[in-house]
Order: sequence, then C-alpha cells, then structure tokens
Amino acid sequence: MPFQSLDERIKNFMTGRLKWIDLMPIQKNAIPTVKEGKDLLIISPTASGKTEAVFIPLFDDILKNNLEPLSILYVLPLKALINDIYDRMERWCEPLNLTITKWHGDAAPSKKEKFIKEPTDILLITPESLESFLINKNTDTKRRIFKNLRYIVIDEIHYFAASDRGIQLNSLLNRLKRYTEDEVQRIGLSATIGNPKTVLRWLTDDEDAKIVEDKSQISPQYKVIYGGDAAIIETLKRYSDKKILFFVHSRKDAERYHDLIKKHLNPKNVFIHHSSIDKKIKEESEENFKRAKNGIMVCTSTLELGIDIGDTDIILQNHPPLQVSSFVQRVGRSGRRRNPPRSIVFCDDEKDVFITLAEICLANEEKLEEIRIPEKPKDIYFHQILSSVFEYGKIKKKDLFYLLNKSFVFSNIDKEEYKLLIADMIKKEFLEEYGGYLSLGYNFEKEFGKRNFMEFYSVFPSSYDFVVREGLKDIGRMDAFFVINYLERGSDFALGGENWKILEINYDKFEVKVKKTKGGEAPHWYGTRGVMDYLVTREVYDILLNDFDRDNLRYLDDASKMILGKFQEEALRVGFEEGVIPIEFDDNERRVFIYTFGGLRVNALLSSIFKVYCGVYSIYDSPYFASFKFRDRFGIEDVRDITRNIEDILKDENLKVHIFEKANKLVKNKFIRYLPKGDQITLKSALLFDECGLIDVLQENSLKLVASTPFKAW
Repeated sequence: MPFQSLDERIKNFMTGRLKWIDLMPIQKNAIPTVKEGKDLLIISPTASGKTEAVFIPLFDDILKNNLEPLSILYVLPLKALINDIYDRMERWCEPLNLTITKWHGDAAPSKKEKFIKEPTDILLITPESLESFLINKNTDTKRRIFKNLRYIVIDEIHYFAASDRGIQLNSLLNRLKRYTEDEVQRIGLSATIGNPKTVLRWLTDDEDAKIVEDKSQISPQYKVIYGGDAAIIETLKRYSDKKILFFVHSRKDAERYHDLIKKHLNPKNVFIHHSSIDKKIKEESEENFKRAKNGIMVCTSTLELGIDIGDTDIILQNHPPLQVSSFVQRVGRSGRRRNPPRSIVFCDDEKDVFITLAEICLANEEKLEEIRIPEKPKDIYFHQILSSVFEYGKIKKKDLFYLLNKSFVFSNIDKEEYKLLIADMIKKEFLEEYGGYLSLGYNFEKEFGKRNFMEFYSVFPSSYDFVVREGLKDIGRMDAFFVINYLERGSDFALGGENWKILEINYDKFEVKVKKTKGGEAPHWYGTRGVMDYLVTREVYDILLNDFDRDNLRYLDDASKMILGKFQEEALRVGFEEGVIPIEFDDNERRVFIYTFGGLRVNALLSSIFKVYCGVYSIYDSPYFASFKFRDRFGIEDVRDITRNIEDILKDENLKVHIFEKANKLVKNKFIRYLPKGDQITLKSALLFDECGLIDVLQENSLKLVASTPFKAW
C-alpha cells in the first residue's frame, strides 16, 4: 500500500493533523509510479487530490534521504495559483520541517534575496520568473541553486502545452539541464487533456514515461434548462442550502448577476470573482467561500483553473462554454466528498441547447479538443535565441543550435532554417557574430532593454481579446478572431444588447473604439464567448441527424427537448444527412450558405478562399456555415471546383497574400514582427484558421444542394 511505505512523519501528519482515513484513488495510483522515478503525466479532475498525489511522495523522498535544497521546482501559470499552492503546501511544510519559497512578480524581494543566499526545499515559480532567473543570475549562483534539483513539477500543463508560454517553458527546462547534477524527474498535472500522449512528449523524451489517470470518478449529473434570469433565480432559491459556483461569460454579466442575486434572494454568502477585481478582494472571496457552509460564487473563467475554493455542491453555467475541455473543467469543480459532480446549464438561445448536449455527449465519451503544439514556433525560437545568448554572454553558433534543438518544441526546426534566421537577426542587428561566436547586437537593448528588460521576460499576451470602448467606458471584450477576420472601421456589430459602429481599431493595444448606431444592415459579429471549433460543431451536426447517445436526453428539460425535436425535423425535411455538406442558395439575396459544421476557423478560411478566387463579398460566417454574397452566375459547381482542389489551393501564393493581410493585424507577441513574412503568415494563420479541419470535412463529405433552411439564422 502506498500509505504504509511513507515516512512516519508524513503518516502521522495525515492521520493526526489532517484526520485522513484513506488516500484518494489518484493518490493510490500515482504515488507508487512517482516513487519508481519515471517521468509521468497525471490526469485527474479538479479537487481529486492530484496535487497531494505528487508532493506526498516528493516530501517523502526529501525526508527519508535527507535531500539537500533545492529539491523541487514547481512551475505554475498564474501568480494566483502559486499563492494558492503555497498556502496548501505550507500546511504540510511547517510540521515536516520543510522550507518553501514562492517567486513571482509580486513576491517580496527580501524573500527572493533570502532564497538566493539559502535555497529552500521547494520553489514555486512562473515561466517568466524562471526566464529572468536564468538570464540575470551568474553561472556559479545557478549551479549552486539548481545542482541538487531532483524534481520538476508542471501544474495545469494543458494551459501551457500549446501556448507561447508553454513553448518558452519547454525550452527553459532544456536549458536548465546545464546547472543540474543528477537526473531530474519531470511530472505534469492536468484535469483535462484530449491527447495525453502528445503532451507527454512535450513534457519528456523518456520512452518509459507513464500516464496515470483517475478512472474512479463518479459520472456527472447534468440538467439543461431552457430559460433566462427568472429560471436562474428560481433554481438558486431551490438550492439555497448548497454551495454553488455560478459561471458566466463576461465581467459585465458577473456584476449583473451578482447584483440580481442580492436583490432577489438576499443570500447570506454571495461572492464575485473576475479578472478586473483587485487581487486581495478576490483572495478574500475565495477564502470566505471556502469556509462557508452554503453560498454562491459568481465568476468568469478565472475559476476554471484549480484555485482551491473548498467543497462545491453544484456548478451553474449561464450558457455553455464553447469547448468541451472548458465544460469538463468547470463541471469537475464540484463533486467533492465522494459525491458526483453536478452541473446545471441555462440556455436562452436555441443553439445553446445543441451546444450543451454536444458537450455532454463528448464528455461522456471522453472526447476532448486536442492540444496542438506548433510544429515550428519560430517566434519563440527567436526569443529563446536572444535569451540564450543573453544568458551565456557569447556562444558558438553551432553550439546554440544543438542546445535549442534538444527542446521538443524546436526539434523540427532544421539547421538550414536556423542559419537563415540567425543571418536575418545579424542583419537586423539583434545579434553580432565574431569568429563563430554569437553575442547580442545593438538593437537588442534598443528594442527590449526598457524597464531593465522586464518587457523581454514577459513577452506573451495573457489573451487575444480586444477591449471594446465607447469613449472611456468599457463595453465588453471580443475575441481577436472576430475583430481581425470580420471587423474594420465603419463595421456594425452587436455587443451587450446594443448595436455599435466601429470608429477605430488599434491592433497593437487590442482596442476597438465604437459609438452607438441604429439602422443599416443588422450586425452579425458577437465574439465575447470565444470561438467554437471543429469537435463541438461536428457533434452538433450528428445530433441534428439523431446520431448520438439518446440516453443523454434525460438531462434536458421539456422545453429543451422540444427545441431539439423541432430542429431535427427541419434538418430531415431540408435534406441534411450523414456524409454530406448541405449547400443552400438564397437567390433573392444572391447569397450561399455552405453548411460545413466545421467550426468558425474552418469557415473563416473557406470564405477567405472564395473571396480570393471568386470575388465574393459580404462574408457572414458562423461555426455551422460559411456564407457570402456573389456578383455573377454562381452555383454548386463553382463551390465544387474550389472544394475538390482544396489542398492545392491552400498552397497557392495568392491565398497566402490575402491571409497575410488579415494575419498581419494580429499581434501574437512582440517578437513575431521581426521574423520573415513567410514565417509570420504560418504562425499567425494557425491561430486564425483551421486548415486540417477544412481538409478533413471537405474530403470526408460530398456536397448536396438543399432547400431553404432555418439554420441560416444560426
């Protein structure tokens, strides 16, 4: 048994202080594997005990074998998570006589200085702070601090893997090897991952590495209610004795529902949590909610990650999120104390009934969005070249290639591509070369030296959302995808129940300036909830065709079932069927609807192709269709000519020029602008479009002309 093998001090603390009777299932599975010394990825829902499943055996090793500090490097994506894990670990460290330090931008300088002089057993840190550490400390200091390192733990690894910060972190872990003396065991933690084998390869090159999953979780209980504010308030009344986490999609909605709940329910414990609230107030709300026996926490996605808020009975969601992984992450925040996770989803839009049912079906089948790691992330490669040269002072050009190429994320960049990029960086004076050695050039400090290089460490936007402002007033936020693909000066769109006309778009500052408008063409674009992609929309199509597990209908209320049946009948009537892409022509408007059900990035790419090759205009896409107007004679054969040659068209230079015009507006990070244009197109278009999804849906389905449908309003 894992428990019996632990150090007596740990067993006494667990049974005495914590009053634990038994280990959680994920702890029983993971602890022996951790003790084997193999790199591993642990996947288990929030609040299932996976954090303790890691640090219990690591603490055990430190105590039994008298490991010298620093033993554990624990990497997390957010300061708030570091603070949360620090508080949880400190409860263990004090009685076990272990030491711990948190290191991020808000941590006290005195604590950091103390750590440098006398390293602790555990260091909690963000990738940006680790980058700064490697660059700013001298080699002797780094060797002294990291020489005893035995474990690297990466929490919320799904948050990192496909992002710029994850590429940075993967490179940093490789660079860190220079300062360690022993083999370092790597452990990744996540609640949700769609393709764990890929993420395991990101984590380690150890062929014996393992994946440990918690298969013991009780199946969640769902309820889907078609209704708005009145239904929400009525439901909250019924569960007044429960602890409820209530997810909404915007800060504005969080404030509105917080006020609405206080007005109509007058509850004793109602809290609010979103990104604009002061850090101390959020932490106070988290602590008060954790201690309360019942209450309501209204929140945005800020509480999707694993901040400890104690036992939660029910998850309420006002509209479903647009990704299965997010849906699963939220639902998993309930169900502690061996109770099943419970979630109630409110829909006041007919499409949301289908989205919610699709996500329930996919979650029950354990199908999540796959994490896509960029094949050649040359923008972060550019950053890591500069960072490595900064760290070394000077380094041989060939040595730098082999140093970076050992990182999984850079392993597909070949030597010729490296040489071309280095030559370009020398030409632009970011680097200098003398006698085969590279050093930093004049433009490095000119571009990135402000605020003591702080802008160099923290290079990645936390999100790609644009703030929408009327004068000085914030109206809301929109995903960059919508702004870049569909909006320009003079465009109309809807947000927050109002219609707006765009006065100006500042792509560098992620800002859209607007004024209220009336009349004209109805606004289309509403991007506050992000972008729905291939997996969920294809499942929605299957549900329309009645091709899904009908046992999941038990989760829907009567109104939701009526909506489902109504649109299924319409799909059958107009000719939707398996293996086809329905095509609808509206001859009055000279508009076509191509029902790919492939997601918004697929349809945005498809419309872009038709614009380049057929001169279409007035593009109006949704996750379910690509739509546009045409000027001349245009029929299904024209659509077929484009779609049958899709792979060749995607390679065409004319299309790449058009895509670059769109992609050039996206400020992915501050380094991408210094790359050659071809590399910029590749990296930015991967964020804006889904080539693989488009090829897949077109190759797996044939085109079929259908009658007028109600789905063009979707």
